[in-house]
Parts: sequence; structure tokens; C-alpha cells
Amino acid sequence: MSHRIGEAVVLKKTPFRWGKLLTWAVMTLAGVGGVVAGLFLYLNRDAHGADPAQKLTHVEKAQLSRPDENSILVPDDVFGSLGLHTTQASRPSRPRSLPPLNGNLALDMNKLVRIRTPLPGDVVSLGLNEEASPTGLVQDGVSTRPLRQGDRVRGPRGEQPGQLLAVLWSKDLVEKKSELVDAVSKLKLDQNRLERYRALADEGNIPATRVQDAEREVDIDRITMSRIERTLRGWKVSEAEIKAIKAEAERLGRTEALKAGENAQWGRVEIRAPQDGVILEKNYSPGDLVDTSADLFKIGDLSRLIVWVHVYEEDLPALLKMKRPIPWTIRLPAQPEASFTGHLEQISPVLDPAQHTALASGQVDNSKGELRVGQFVTATINLPKADDEIEVPTGAVVEDGRKSVVFVQPDPTKPRFERREVEVARRFHDVVYLRGPAVKEKDRVVSAGAVLLNDALENLPVKKE
Repeated sequence: MSHRIGEAVVLKKTPFRWGKLLTWAVMTLAGVGGVVAGLFLYLNRDAHGADPAQKLTHVEKAQLSRPDENSILVPDDVFGSLGLHTTQASRPSRPRSLPPLNGNLALDMNKLVRIRTPLPGDVVSLGLNEEASPTGLVQDGVSTRPLRQGDRVRGPRGEQPGQLLAVLWSKDLVEKKSELVDAVSKLKLDQNRLERYRALADEGNIPATRVQDAEREVDIDRITMSRIERTLRGWKVSEAEIKAIKAEAERLGRTEALKAGENAQWGRVEIRAPQDGVILEKNYSPGDLVDTSADLFKIGDLSRLIVWVHVYEEDLPALLKMKRPIPWTIRLPAQPEASFTGHLEQISPVLDPAQHTALASGQVDNSKGELRVGQFVTATINLPKADDEIEVPTGAVVEDGRKSVVFVQPDPTKPRFERREVEVARRFHDVVYLRGPAVKEKDRVVSAGAVLLNDALENLPVKKE
């Protein structure tokens, strides 16, 4: 510390606090010692939390024998008094699961329909929503609300056409139907003329070339009418409507048929839904002029969605061995209790160099409409049960940080137990899966007291039989 007095500076010494430093050092050493002691006790406990130091009495230890390096003989009475139990090793009972694969949901582009008008025209009206009927938008039990984005629409049902989306009026359609009336009327007149010429030619009153010219005119009329009908079919005009126009033209004649056609609204073009789905886009309003290049609607079938996930490089070999499609379970991070079924179908042959992952895709069922395009998801895939794995209880495996061993009773009628080193493949809270030939299916393994048995084996001298 310093104090300024006038122009002079006086320094004041601060005493060093040895007592406080010593107290801090003692507390630190005590804490480290507690951690080390706790860690030692934890590493030396068995699967049931028991301390191996308490185990064998002198009498029990005297009754045990060690015929070779990795075997121990335990008489039946000592086996029961030590609380030992054996269990039969078995084939895996639980599927193997890959770590959850992260990804997101997308629209199936194969089920996306872009709806366009077959010919230009003016939008007259919109279709009505057949599902929702909000209060105030219902008249005589029918919804009067126009369709909008997000509404569900219905596709064709047998002979019943799809739901009406919009009505257009097209000048081109009126003109083409009028051309059909002209063609039908002209064909009728030319056919009548041909019949008269043939009658006159039979009497020798006109040359045969006149008949040939009349026949050619009839053929041209038929070709013209056929071309107009094909154009109308391309514009989605129904066969019934085409037949009705031809029938009216033949019955009434050209002038009367054209007048009837104007009253029948020949320019009406109906735009209908080609499939069930949801309106994802609606790009016009009544009064708009649209052409054949504009998307009036985009309708997507959301009953099944595409799932895109990233598969880590180390998980690829296991997936590539499986036959596709591979079943998977899809879950939402926001709703972990909900699950959805689907299949993985494709795995990209190219890895992302930054993440070392392969992009995989598949489908998920969304028939209830609970999922949304763009949501983050996790996919879980169960691998087939491994042929080289054996399931044993957790208490059967003894580990010291260097190796893992189990005790096997080769002959259930004899009190001989062999210690065998094993390789742990995977773990659960109650069972462990082993890999390798050390333990086979139906082998009897010590499932309780294995730590005690290992401790006794280490402390007994070898006495060969």
C-alpha cells in the first residue's frame, strides 16, 4: 500500500497470511483424497454393489481349490453359502440399434401435381371447400367458402370426377366448338350432295369426275372434324360434350346450333383436382387472365413424406448389408413420445467431405396428418441380431479395466468353474452381449457372485488334481 503525503510517497508493508494459505492447502488435499477413495471403492465393487473384501471366511476358503490357472472347484454347500447363482447363456433377445440419425421431412415430389389450364382464359370463379364449414359460410348445408391454400381436396372416385377447383371462360374453346359445328354441318351438306351426284351419274347426266370431287370433299370434311375433336380432347373436353355438340349441329343446323351453344356457355373450362391432397399453392383470383404456362394450383399428397437423414461413415457397412427397404422409426425432438413408421430406401454413394456422412432417404407414414414438411426428425434403425453374439446377465461379467472375464460351469453336475476372457460387444443395464468363442449358447455362467469367485481364484494357490 502507499500513501501520498505532499510530494513524498510512503510505502506500507502488508503481512503475508500464512495461516490462510495453509488452511486452503489442507482442504484441497482432503477433497482430492476423498475423490480417490471413492473411485477406489467404486472400481472394487461387484455388480450388486458388494465389497469383495468382506467375502470369504477361512473355513469357506479352505474348502475351495484351484486345479489349474483358470479353474476353481466350489463344493455345493459352499456354493450356496456364498450366494452364487448360475444362469444359462442365450441368443440375443434385443435388437441392435444404430445411433439415431438426424434429418428432416420433405415433400415427395413424385406426388406433387402442378395444375395448369389446357388453354388461356379468364377466371370466373373458385371451387368451394368441401370439408371445412365455418360458421356463417354454410348455406343449405353446403360450404360457401372458396378454396384457399392449406385446404384438402378430393381426387376422382371411379366415374365421379375430382373436386372442382376453378371455372374459366375461354374464347379459344368457343371458337373451336364453333369450328366443330361448322365441320359437322359442312359434312352433312357434302354427304347429301354426294348422294345426288351418284344418282345423277347412274343416269348418265353428269360425268364421273364430279362424283369423285364430291367424295374427296366428304373425306376432307371428315378429316377436319376428326382434327377438331382431337384438339378438344386435348383440352380435356369430355366425349359426352363432343357428342352433344355434334348431335345438336346435325339436328338443328349450323345457325341454330351456334345459338344453342352460346346459351350453353361453350367457353366454360372446369379445372378439377386430379388426386387427393392439400393445396400447397393457389396463384390466382377471380377476374385474373391466365395462360397455359401458369401454375394455377400445386397439390401435394402428404399421406407419405420423404425423410432425409445423414448416416455416419462408420454406420454405413451395417446398413449396406441389409436388404432394402429397411424399416425405421421416426420421432420428433419436440414430441419424443410419438413415433411413426416408414422405410429407408436409398443411400447416396457420395459422402459429404465436411461431415463424413452419406445422405439417405426414405418414407414415413403420415396418413393422420400429424407431420409437417420441414420438421426436424430422428430415425432409429434396428439391425439384425448378430449370429456371433451371446447374451449373459450383467452380473456375470467381471472387469478390472484391462480385461473382461466370466465364469462358466462346463458340466452342471460338477462343481468346477472355468474363468474365460470375453469380448464385450454391447451393454444394457441388465444384460451384456459377448462376442467370440469363449461362451456359447446354453453354457452355464455364474450370474451372481462372479466378483467373489474371481477374487478367490486370484488368492488360491494352484493345486493340480
